[in-house]
Amino acid sequence: MPARAAALLFLAASTLLCPVGFAALTKSDSSAQFNSLLKPLFAEHCIKCHGGEKTKGKVNLKEISTFDHLRANPKLLKELIEAVDSYDMPPEDEPEIPDAKREELVATLKSMLREAAEENPGDQHVQIRRLNRFQYNNAVRDLFRLNRDLFALPEKLMTRHSNYLNPDAGQMPDKVEVACHSLAPPAGMREVKSFPKDLRAAHGYDNQANQLSLSPLLLDSFLRLSVSIIESPDFNEETVGIWNDFFRAPNDGDLREEIRKRLQNFLLLAFRSAIEDDTLDRYTNYTLAKIEQGLPFTEAMKRAASATLSSPRFLLRYGSTSAGKDLFVVASNLSFFLWNSGPDLELLQLAESGELANLDVFKKACDRMMSDSRIERFLDAFPSQWMQLENLLGATPDPKLARLFNVDKSSPASVQMILEPLLLFDAMFLEDRPVIELIAPRFSYQSEFLQSWYNSDLKPPRIDAEAIVTRNKSHDEKRAAFKASIQSNEEALKALLTPVRTRLLKARRKGGKPVDLDPVAAWEFNNNLRDSVGSLHLEGHGKISFNEGMAVLKNSYLQSPPLAFDLKERTLEVWGLVHNIDQNGGGFMG
Repeated sequence: MPARAAALLFLAASTLLCPVGFAALTKSDSSAQFNSLLKPLFAEHCIKCHGGEKTKGKVNLKEISTFDHLRANPKLLKELIEAVDSYDMPPEDEPEIPDAKREELVATLKSMLREAAEENPGDQHVQIRRLNRFQYNNAVRDLFRLNRDLFALPEKLMTRHSNYLNPDAGQMPDKVEVACHSLAPPAGMREVKSFPKDLRAAHGYDNQANQLSLSPLLLDSFLRLSVSIIESPDFNEETVGIWNDFFRAPNDGDLREEIRKRLQNFLLLAFRSAIEDDTLDRYTNYTLAKIEQGLPFTEAMKRAASATLSSPRFLLRYGSTSAGKDLFVVASNLSFFLWNSGPDLELLQLAESGELANLDVFKKACDRMMSDSRIERFLDAFPSQWMQLENLLGATPDPKLARLFNVDKSSPASVQMILEPLLLFDAMFLEDRPVIELIAPRFSYQSEFLQSWYNSDLKPPRIDAEAIVTRNKSHDEKRAAFKASIQSNEEALKALLTPVRTRLLKARRKGGKPVDLDPVAAWEFNNNLRDSVGSLHLEGHGKISFNEGMAVLKNSYLQSPPLAFDLKERTLEVWGLVHNIDQNGGGFMG
């Protein structure tokens, strides 16, 4: 893995995931800083509005006379940091705090806030967020080692058809085979219920806690979803990598011990935390109860797996109140950051043993994860949300200025344009290129269409108006001839039908018996010569066979018995197909 890419990702991961690395001021240092820095700044820039004759925002800084008073109010510390760091305070009509002093003030307030949080861990706010669709899909795939996605994933903006993310190569090939299928993503597993829609939060990200709540109705939806996954026709021993180790019935031995053994690592991977004995016993007893009710072993294990997927411990990611000391939380956050999925067994074992707290071990874990094929998920999710590239798919440029943008309605130019920044990000990650190239790249990957569009003056082909007029005139003449022929045939048919209809109506008006137009016999030749209406079954003479509702005659004929009544008028309708028009004889007689 390139050194700079690894360092950047490690820095991001350690900053986001391991706040234990920040140094905090001692209490005596904080008190000194309060007296030498904060009190003078408060008096000069803040007391006038927050402690003088007016007290805006119900914040009275005049009452904060010692560091202990300030430390006892973490909420106020947080508000002060936000107001000063965002330049909201002091207001525009008041003297500004010099930049150097402002930076020192913010750093001091942050250090005091960390100190207050460590002394009052019960006051810390723990964010809980559920998995979004992309994370849920990946977590289930990894848990069962599935060889396909659960859902159609339009959020996956680029599909790599060539395996170029090889960390050992360290270089992108000149040509890559990629595509954007977001407008028509490949289908997921059959009969799997849809995932509740994820809301986009600020800046386009779909993994922010305030947007990923879990209401009772959603919990019921996730229960139904988990059942549909396990019961999908695509969930079988051909697609599930852990089938033999987890779902297949054992040959012999202690059944309870076998179930408990199989569930132990499964629950560890699913819940991403230490598994208590009572939790393991509860799932073991549930599985045994299903077997005692008559379910086969495999079906009982499926029920246990479904219950696991619908558990809040699988669906939710929990923060930590111990300032990064919960190594399971660190492992989980690191894994969802790099893999958009839960940690694997190796990472969880490092957390369980406490080794993950060692900086060298943590670095090696990061290197291993960034060399794993699952790092592709980071490259799928982060740059597309960071740059909000999905908005490009909804672009509708002025057709007068970009006439070729929507030449193919099902695949507009945007599905190729969206691949450029994603491939650029891939190259920066793989080749350890400077971050500045995201803004001013020295190269880009372009399809043949984009190369032509960007580098040449594309114009629509020349139109031969005279040829079009001539062709349309010929088409009009043919349409007129067809129309005249249809009209002539309709008139001829009318001439044939009118006398018959007239006679029938005349007979009815005289009070005579209505003419019965129902057939007296019909033969459908469904592998026999029987009359499907009456009893005039045919008799075959010679070689006869049947083919798709037809009687095939070869030097042969069919004969019906005589009618039992006299006919005054008769109609015999026969559909025939002759082998060729040169045969010596044949016909239909009635």
